[in-house]
Amino acid sequence: MDELLGAAAAAIAALTELTGHPPETAEQDGLLTLKADPSRVPAEHWHRLVAVLETGTSYGMTTTAAGASIVWLRIELGETTRP
Repeated sequence: MDELLGAAAAAIAALTELTGHPPETAEQDGLLTLKADPSRVPAEHWHRLVAVLETGTSYGMTTTAAGASIVWLRIELGETTRP
């Protein structure tokens, strides 16, 4: 469990560094979801952003109704391992 919390803290720190703002976080049913605005990430750092997203159990990018892009990742906080 400490390893998962460490991974979550590392992802939060990396997203904060890349975007200049802490990600939005929400925890529900053993999943921690992080959301961030990728528009502030310079093109030359997108590989770093993708690497952070890949640390999640699942991840993606979505567009809001207002047309803004949001990247997100979910980290399982339970005992389940990633396939």
